[in-house]
Amino acid sequence: MAIYHLHVGIVSRRAGRSSVTAAAYRAGEKLKNDYDGATHDYINRNSISTAAYRAGAKLNEFDFTNKKGVVHSEIMLPENAPREYFNRSTLWNVVEKSEKRWDAQTARDIDVALPIEFKRQEQIEVMREYIQENFVDRGMCADFSIHDKLDGNPHAHILLTTREVSEKGFNGKNREWNKTQCLKQWRGNWADICNAKLRAKGIGERIDHRTLKAQGIDREPTIHMGAEATALECKGIFTERGNKNRDIIARNTAKHMYKLKQECLILDNEISALQKQIAEARQEELALRFEAEQIHERVEEIKNMKGRQYEQATNYFKRTYNITPQQAAVKIEKLGRTAQSKRNLQEKLQNKINVSVEEKKDSLKVQSVRENILLIQHTRERTQEYERIRYR
Repeated sequence: MAIYHLHVGIVSRRAGRSSVTAAAYRAGEKLKNDYDGATHDYINRNSISTAAYRAGAKLNEFDFTNKKGVVHSEIMLPENAPREYFNRSTLWNVVEKSEKRWDAQTARDIDVALPIEFKRQEQIEVMREYIQENFVDRGMCADFSIHDKLDGNPHAHILLTTREVSEKGFNGKNREWNKTQCLKQWRGNWADICNAKLRAKGIGERIDHRTLKAQGIDREPTIHMGAEATALECKGIFTERGNKNRDIIARNTAKHMYKLKQECLILDNEISALQKQIAEARQEELALRFEAEQIHERVEEIKNMKGRQYEQATNYFKRTYNITPQQAAVKIEKLGRTAQSKRNLQEKLQNKINVSVEEKKDSLKVQSVRENILLIQHTRERTQEYERIRYR
């Protein structure tokens, strides 16, 4: 089922990162960072740098063209941005050259989970709509890539510029984009646009569907009508006995429906609880995989650093993850095992939900059959009484 995940981060030189490597990693391309002249060739998928891994594209000297799972990459620009910025290498190298500080924040980094109910083209369309309305229309250049390894975890990475842009290039920083209110809007808008698409596909919000085994229905017996009352009822004249029987039938139906409602409420509660557990497990799995990916990225970046930059990045890594870069492989493996256990839990819970849904369907079928039998039985009794009167 669709789950909500949206994480916003910053690409900062203070942490030893660059927007060029971030872009290449996400798009799976090969890039060269003209700012520091760093060249990284990661054609061998066993060694991955930050940006090229995520996008599966080929930008100057960060090579991730063999990266698996990158199914779509695209750059979206404001109308007044230079057209040459549609070239990924050009765009992010210009971004890097625009920043002079050693600790500059060069880009904003967003990753979102895509609803598994969406087909590929729908995923692309929902990303375009969301990015256009929330970022491009506000003046940001956006570079997004969709990743899907067909493991039930389709997601997208969005890399955003932090400076105002004009026909001549980038200008000053827009501090409004850093406000908490913007983040709240972006998070809310992502939920809104996904829900709108789900509704358009006929997939509504989940309501409480809970399951119980079908139970027998207690039915209050009707009273004997008698020939006279039956004859009058057949002529459309309501009688005291007929009214009593109608009241009994109404009570039987209400009692029957009440029990069914209670069964459904219990089923709904059980399914809702299972759905929440699945959502929590899904969120935990995403967080674990994201952390593992981040650790891997940082380690690969640190490997290519020297001198003071290496020392600063290593210290930052230790403070962030409480491990040294040399201990990262063990940490990543542990995170992977834990994430897989969360995936297995989701599958078990979903199987329980499927069983509960089938039980509810069976309950509704039994209820419908019993109501029809009740109605037919009452009609047959009236008909028999009428026939006896006619041929007496």
